[in-house]
Amino acid sequence: MSTALLARDPDLSRLLDDGYDITLVAGHIIVRIPYVTDNRTVERGFLAHPVTIAGDRFVSGTDHRIWFGGSTPCDEHGRPLTLATPETRVIADNTQANFMLSSKPPDGYPDQYTKITAYARIVADHAHTLDPTATPTPGAAWQEIEDDSPFAYRDTATSRAGITAVNRRFRGQCIVIVGLGGSGSYILDQVAKTEVDSILLIDGDTFDNHNAFRAPGAPTLDTLRARPPKATYFASVYTHMHRGVTGCAQYLDEDNLALLDGATFVFLASDDAASKLPVMDWLEAHDVPFIDVGMGIEEIDGHLSGLLRVTTSLPGRRDTARHRIPRPAPERDAYASNIQTADLNALNAILAVIRWKRSLGIYADATDEAHTTYSLITNEIANEDLP
Repeated sequence: MSTALLARDPDLSRLLDDGYDITLVAGHIIVRIPYVTDNRTVERGFLAHPVTIAGDRFVSGTDHRIWFGGSTPCDEHGRPLTLATPETRVIADNTQANFMLSSKPPDGYPDQYTKITAYARIVADHAHTLDPTATPTPGAAWQEIEDDSPFAYRDTATSRAGITAVNRRFRGQCIVIVGLGGSGSYILDQVAKTEVDSILLIDGDTFDNHNAFRAPGAPTLDTLRARPPKATYFASVYTHMHRGVTGCAQYLDEDNLALLDGATFVFLASDDAASKLPVMDWLEAHDVPFIDVGMGIEEIDGHLSGLLRVTTSLPGRRDTARHRIPRPAPERDAYASNIQTADLNALNAILAVIRWKRSLGIYADATDEAHTTYSLITNEIANEDLP
């Protein structure tokens, strides 16, 4: 069941943000918690809090009682809790509470949040004494969420920070990431944590050992042996978090530019400089903003040095990007011999994602630059805005 109503109710939204396992079943808020059995083992039961829905809010009476589903809840010594009275309450066909819990403070409970958390502590604290890993707030990550959310589980980080309205500006964005070998995979890692509508991944290469050491995550040996296409591999990983991620195991060139149809923003992170120019021509002709990233790292006297580059092309400001893309030398492929490390790939991606968010108005922006470089040897960031 969708938790859209839960998210809109202030008390229950606080419970979700705290990480409680909550679902709505037949007019009851079901909160899953650990408890101690009579043989001093730790199991998981649930609290059942009856509510009435009024519009998009939950209404609860002054009743201080709550119900518990599981065997007899006990303290850490295996003694039954005195507040628990055997009482059957059928909630749904496959859900039944077995005990009524009664603990009424002198002034009652001022709200549902206080009531539910008080009972959760009373029962779960005994379980935590026996098993420090037992908690009533495991993160609630499994839950279904609002029907219009692109996420596979609820984003409690945004609601905790109080920036839900700001992050709504990501809605309507259809992102394409071209190239996933290094920086592109870290761009995906960040974009997948936003409320964009969709993320299309385009890369025709396979995911190999060297990719594993300059990309987020920790793939298994079996994954590396299988050599999956990068696009489908990363799509399979990040669709666990963002439902709009899809992969296209093709190289992007002038013959398949229709893959970009519908894109509202494109990140170019491929290592093929020659193929980028027709892509940029298409993006400019279709008035699609994009960011191109690149690295130039070399070993000099036993040390690594070089530059990271983030070049932004927005409608009305289109001349910078093509002038900043290194041209491959005819005698060698400059990108193929270029050194890449995970931290620099990640930094290049982070700079690009921050620039994208500034272009959307998510982050404040006093420079609106078109070109940024980070110098490794001097640890300096330089902004330019070429005519």
